[in-house]
Amino acid sequence: MTQDVNRSKLFLFVLTAIALALCYLVFRPYAGPVFLSVVIAVVFYPLHIYFRRRLRRPNSSALLSTLIALLVTVVPLVLLGLAISNELSNVYQSLTAKSAEEGGISAYLFHSVQRMIAWIGRYFPLPALDIRAIVMRRVEELSTSLVRFGAGLVGNVFSFVANAVIAFLVLFFLFRDGEAALAYLASLLPLSRERFAALQHRISSTLVANFYGGVAVGAVQGSLTALAFWALGLGSPILWGLVTAIFSFLPVVGSAAVWVPAGVALLFTGHVVKGIVLLAWGAGVVGLADNVVRPWIISGRTSLHPVFVFLSLLGGVQAFGLLGLFIGPVIISVTAALLEMLQEDYESKESQGSSVAH
Repeated sequence: MTQDVNRSKLFLFVLTAIALALCYLVFRPYAGPVFLSVVIAVVFYPLHIYFRRRLRRPNSSALLSTLIALLVTVVPLVLLGLAISNELSNVYQSLTAKSAEEGGISAYLFHSVQRMIAWIGRYFPLPALDIRAIVMRRVEELSTSLVRFGAGLVGNVFSFVANAVIAFLVLFFLFRDGEAALAYLASLLPLSRERFAALQHRISSTLVANFYGGVAVGAVQGSLTALAFWALGLGSPILWGLVTAIFSFLPVVGSAAVWVPAGVALLFTGHVVKGIVLLAWGAGVVGLADNVVRPWIISGRTSLHPVFVFLSLLGGVQAFGLLGLFIGPVIISVTAALLEMLQEDYESKESQGSSVAH
């Protein structure tokens, strides 16, 4: 009889493992938008609690919270995108006018690179280069890249819209049924209510701390970039500061997506000193702010050492992409909580054993 029970449990365990693996395969393509909705739900949950107490209708409060989260996260990005598009259009028209004066874009780039190399050659010895061949090759590569980018843009737009719809649909149900889902999950796990609550607190506090850390990094890097643009007399410093703040959330590229092209453009247009100053400021000050501000804020709110936070951010990005900025610290924080629980169990058993011996 006992053997049959053990076989039944083993069969049920294997069947459950297979089912969970299949569920992972089914939901893996949507893991990104689902986790994004979890982050937004955790950040906006205090606001949702306020609406739920006022309205006392789960569907209405969840819908209102979802719409406000949508307005706060998406609408500013759309408006900022329109402003960037207008600014880039003005830059393109200016470059087109200047290149037309010198016989086309290739000739314009050739003369710009020639002027830059001549300026650098005053201070550093440079080898002989076929500048025209280099410029022509780079123009051809740029044209090919632009064609590929245009071909994939439509598919990326549809993918973005679909992921956004999934994220905000999941967000609505997280607001409406999140507490019931957590209670059901707690009933499935062999943990006490106190320990499940501790794990839940670790995860939510880490997500919120990472969000605040990202906002702080964006504010610092955006302000530093805007300051550099203003000091160097470049156009629209506030706009490009906001753009830098948005790009600071992206892994690997980050704020460099703004100040690197701007610095290179200054070099190509003959403003060599301004270009070098902007690139040096970006690499030495703006870029390093992410490595200081984010770990400092996250470690202060999660009781993790800044070194572990820094490594979890880098490793999370490498393993999970952009969402790794949130997943990495959560994994480290939960692991630390589990180790603390194991230590408590070990110390409890040790104390019980010593009391029995006495």
